[in-house]
Amino acid sequence: MEKHRRITLGTGGWQWPAGLVVLYALPALLPWRANTLPTQMLALSLILAAALIVLSEIDRQKFRLPDAITIPLVLAGILAAAIFGRGIVWHIFSAGLGLTFIVLADQAYRALRGFSGIGLGDAKLFAASGAWLGAEGLPTALLWSCASALLVLVLVHALGQKVGARSAIPFGSFLAFGTWLVWCLGQPQ
Repeated sequence: MEKHRRITLGTGGWQWPAGLVVLYALPALLPWRANTLPTQMLALSLILAAALIVLSEIDRQKFRLPDAITIPLVLAGILAAAIFGRGIVWHIFSAGLGLTFIVLADQAYRALRGFSGIGLGDAKLFAASGAWLGAEGLPTALLWSCASALLVLVLVHALGQKVGARSAIPFGSFLAFGTWLVWCLGQPQ
């Protein structure tokens, strides 16, 4: 069986993490958003951004998303829902829905291709997305994630890396970014 070929993103060093910080800061600093953000929301947003940036970098380097960050991030999302009176039960359900969706997608992929296409770390990260965004934010977060992953794959291919059906990408980095965009920009109306 052919081994998975990992797609490398960035060169390492400080440039990549610094670029992530800038990438995450841009949507949060939109003038209309910054003026309407209460202090509590700003503090929670900084916690979410920091966790997502760290997860993105770990996934980029190791193709793993550690439980030590993803599970507390789920709990923090439920706590954030409680702080803002958004319905704890709904956000717990949404976390379960995010986890279940990725697990089922992976099982379907495994049945078709004979190997796993996404890891449980990604499922736990998508559970965190559900906890923070609610179930209504999951489709948009997934859309942003897939679109940004495809864009990066096109750019990587254009820069000369071989991209194929057995190429592995750190999809958790894209799930994190999609979650952040929905957190900052909200749902399309």
